[in-house]
Amino acid sequence: MKQIVNRPFLLALLLSLPLWVVLGNYIVALIVSLLVAFLASMINALRVMRSGGRHGPGAQSASGRTPVQSQSDEAE
Repeated sequence: MKQIVNRPFLLALLLSLPLWVVLGNYIVALIVSLLVAFLASMINALRVMRSGGRHGPGAQSASGRTPVQSQSDEAE
């Protein structure tokens, strides 16, 4: 499920088919599925950012320095 949430347009296309049956109108189902898919994608991105994913706050490079430290060292 994590892979499909990272691709909101694909999720929207998959959601539009069942919503078409429920709502009875494909245009409305497509609009609703786009809104739901992008909302799910944003929630997933926020969840990853707050949990400190690979590139979240506190992530360090292989040299043991944070990205900010590496940039300030290169500028000097």
